[in-house]
Amino acid sequence: MKGAFSQYLIGVLLIAFSLYQVFLDEYVEFAMYLSAGLGFVMAGLIKDNVFEKQRRLLTILSWGCIFIAGFLLLFLFRTDQ
Repeated sequence: MKGAFSQYLIGVLLIAFSLYQVFLDEYVEFAMYLSAGLGFVMAGLIKDNVFEKQRRLLTILSWGCIFIAGFLLLFLFRTDQ
């Protein structure tokens, strides 16, 4: 748990900030922060070896969330005024 504490902390902070973005009606930023937060939480679960049998699936989902967050960030850079 100690090794992945920072992964969980960053993930929870990003998820909390994504909920704040819903109140501001910024849904693309909500999706970006949520996917990044979920990616960090899944990386923490992988590091702690919580779901040993689903490690490969968690790795794929974690990288997928991180890629989605990256694409949404690029989309925001492109469309932001």
